[in-house]
Amino acid sequence: MPVVPIINFLRGKTFLPLAFCLSMLPLQTAAAEDPASVTKVVVRPRSGHTRISFQFDRVPNYSLAVLPQGSISLTFRNTVSSPHKKLRHYSDSNIAGVRISTRGEDVRVVIPAKGTPVYRTIWDTEMTRVVIDVGPAVAARTYSELPAGRENIWKGAGELVRNFDPPLKANLPFHPTDRRALLALLSPEETNLVLAGEAALYKGNAAQAKEIFSFFTERETPVRALATYRLGEALYVLQQYSEALEAFRRGERLWPEYMEQNPSMSFYYGDSMVRSGDLPGGRKMLGRMICSVADKYYAPLLLVRLADILSRQGHDQEAVAIYRTVYEHFPKTKAGNHAALKLADRRFPGVTIDTYASLFEEYKKLSVEAGDASIREEALFKAALLQSLYGPADNGLSLVVSYEKRYPRGVFTNIAKSMREELLLIRGRELHEAKDQAGLVALALDHKDYLSRCFTDAEFPLRLDVAFRTAGTIKNQNSLFSDLSSREWAVGVPFMLRRIIDNALSISDYPLAEDKSREFLDRFPKDVAAPAVREILGGLCYRKQDMNGVVAELTPLLGEHRKAISPESHYFLGKALSDTGKWTGAEKAMARFISETRGDGARFPTLADAYYVCASSRVAAGDRKGAIRWLREGLEDALPEQRDQFLYKLGQLCQQAGLHDQARSYWEKSVKEGSDPVWQKLAGECLADVEWRERVEKNVRQQLTSKK
Repeated sequence: MPVVPIINFLRGKTFLPLAFCLSMLPLQTAAAEDPASVTKVVVRPRSGHTRISFQFDRVPNYSLAVLPQGSISLTFRNTVSSPHKKLRHYSDSNIAGVRISTRGEDVRVVIPAKGTPVYRTIWDTEMTRVVIDVGPAVAARTYSELPAGRENIWKGAGELVRNFDPPLKANLPFHPTDRRALLALLSPEETNLVLAGEAALYKGNAAQAKEIFSFFTERETPVRALATYRLGEALYVLQQYSEALEAFRRGERLWPEYMEQNPSMSFYYGDSMVRSGDLPGGRKMLGRMICSVADKYYAPLLLVRLADILSRQGHDQEAVAIYRTVYEHFPKTKAGNHAALKLADRRFPGVTIDTYASLFEEYKKLSVEAGDASIREEALFKAALLQSLYGPADNGLSLVVSYEKRYPRGVFTNIAKSMREELLLIRGRELHEAKDQAGLVALALDHKDYLSRCFTDAEFPLRLDVAFRTAGTIKNQNSLFSDLSSREWAVGVPFMLRRIIDNALSISDYPLAEDKSREFLDRFPKDVAAPAVREILGGLCYRKQDMNGVVAELTPLLGEHRKAISPESHYFLGKALSDTGKWTGAEKAMARFISETRGDGARFPTLADAYYVCASSRVAAGDRKGAIRWLREGLEDALPEQRDQFLYKLGQLCQQAGLHDQARSYWEKSVKEGSDPVWQKLAGECLADVEWRERVEKNVRQQLTSKK
């Protein structure tokens, strides 16, 4: 092929063929070569498209066009083939036959498309097979046979793979301007500024370089021409190609000889032409540049860069021919690795779940063996992408994580993050279906920063909760849920906060429970669970004797038709109000507690105290009879071990109310029937006091009677 003399020249064998071949691009097969032969044609219908494969005995040279009547035409030059007449009568929903005929030294294939002709072409790894897919699915889906759940990975990564077109690096030596030459033209300050701009270009800080060189191009200075070229270089790196082309043209008018001194400038100039639509002009300039440096070690890489440009402009066959030749003649070099990567990329759209493995291994090998870091990075990313699309989700996830660790600021970092998130959604469902609760817990803990897609599934927080409870790792769950609840993408945050609160209470981590209760109420005051959380917070305040906090949280329970979720919340509120002297509210809260727990003193040991608070509220209001009523009700509701206390206090109130006989009756009952020696003793002392008073009063009456 014509590129072979180019390679021979690059090896130091000849000169003239290089210029000849560059001038003849697009490349053509030499007439003196033996014709290629079509050895096999296969037509297979697929979902949404039909795939037609042409197998050759050597690399073919072909062109493709869409005819006015809607047929797709391929012309294979210097090729022979049988007519394959049976294929003329093939028909499905996408094509109406495959017609193969011989035209002189060429073979022509016409494929009538049904409807609007939509197609794509695919090269295989050996370049001896041409595949064309025809059908509407080619336009709607640029990827074939994706496993269920992987579509979003391709939607994100596929767009990048299709459109990834960064500024090309010339890989020529960087030529800084000599300081002494600048000092002869500029002040020391201006000299330092120019050198700072060139240093910024060398380090890749194009924005800073643009700012510096714009300063020199906007005024008449001895280095205006140099600054104009450097400005064009900065704009190229910033992907502002039209502006870069304009700057290069201005620079060429001011100082045309400079491009001979700095060949890399010709590369950026020529690529800017191509990207701005001037393919012939850009190719001509790049061809001259390659000829000028053909004896240099970096010439093969420049040839590959030219192939990149041809490929970008739709001359795929010519680009492939260059890639293939450079790959064969310069293996294990930067140029050869770059060519290998580009050849692998052409197989990417055509792989399936059954065929991706070999391409994956090629990318994996390049990611390890390539000498250039950018090639290793791109190869590893594409290996991870292939595995993410077609392989087991855990394998894909492992490779994506490996890419992120090796290239934390890599070109593909953002898309790798999206891939990781999609794979976590898939893997999380797999672990749930397999009932691997420990695996799901480990997955969430290891990838907590990447669970946003998992949370698009409303069931995920619930599944995660089940997994943690099954694994019995409460502290880990609290830590993870606390972290996740602060993420803006998390759903089910009220559920997670409530689970943290419940967990914290179960392990007596009361500060955490209080903190998360307050967070819950601040963020979700109208949530259906907010009343329950408010009661929990009130209980936590009561536990640490923060009575003002109890009143602040639980006072709404005094409203009409408000019933506490936990009856004890009424008790906590009643005690807090009584401690602050708010007896009316205290009695109301305790009355509600009593009404909800009456007869269940065994389960609510504070029930007896509630009656005392109600009685105290009546006493504070000056209503001793009301207080006695509360204590009598309490006596009827009291547990056996609580009766002595009620009898004693009833005796006290009756004595204070002047009901001496009733007081004596209660105390006597405690002394005779009681079981608590403490209260029996107190009751006995009260009886003794009463009896003493009665004797004193009797003596006084007798003395008064005798005097009369």
